[in-house]
Amino acid sequence: MAVKTGILFFILLVGCLAIPKPASDDLSQFFEHANPDSRIVGGTVAAIGAHPHMVAMSNGVLIRSFVCGGSLISSRTVLTAAHCIAAVFSFGSLSSSLRVTVGTNNWNQGGVAYALARNVTHEHYVSQTIKNDIGVLITSSPVVFTNLVQPITVSYDYAGAGIQSRAAGWGRIRAGGPISAQLLELTVTTISGDQCVRDVAQASVDFNVAAPPVEPHVELCIIHSPNHGMCNGDSGSALVRLDRGTQIGIVSWGFPCARGAPDMFVRVSAFQDWVARHFVA
Repeated sequence: MAVKTGILFFILLVGCLAIPKPASDDLSQFFEHANPDSRIVGGTVAAIGAHPHMVAMSNGVLIRSFVCGGSLISSRTVLTAAHCIAAVFSFGSLSSSLRVTVGTNNWNQGGVAYALARNVTHEHYVSQTIKNDIGVLITSSPVVFTNLVQPITVSYDYAGAGIQSRAAGWGRIRAGGPISAQLLELTVTTISGDQCVRDVAQASVDFNVAAPPVEPHVELCIIHSPNHGMCNGDSGSALVRLDRGTQIGIVSWGFPCARGAPDMFVRVSAFQDWVARHFVA
């Protein structure tokens, strides 16, 4: 009986270690993307191989927990949001059980998982206002490319308003609905910085929340109809412009989930030098 009790305790302990570290500041509502319980709202199931750059970050030993998305930009480099790394970073290092999985539309099934050698978070990342929310994970060994696993080209051209784009993530098909084990995708359109500032200010009033300030020079905004948008767990995933197939943004924050307010992405064109310094081929 004592042996069975000990085994049960061990399993429960490991399960606890698999839970991403929660945000601890007053802006935690904007970090709900790191919660594994829900993600894209109103999306459609992505075709196999439609997003070969897609990376699933998961953590845990016996019981794995989804953390965030990411994008493969070379055989060793995964681009993601800084707050995604913060969720699995403590005591000066990444969780030893953190893995990045590629080549599958199911984050917890199939594909190939890789261990991480190190991470780099932007030195000016500000968790309180979710600014400079960019980081990279460097795999311990080179990712093997296949027809289902390919890096995406990062675009450093300034993205203005009216650009048709697509984001993908693992999660709920509707707010409060069941979790989807399959990769979901959503087509969205970028808006101008001025419109984003106005719309976020209005949303703050409508939803009675104090949103972080919008900084269009480092953030890119998209708008969509209510009941369609980014949600918990999509953070770190790429925003890809449809006409060129290049990455222009990283899911960062918003008003979860799909309430009709803008969703915020890291504007990758603002971080060209930073990405170049930390890129590993």
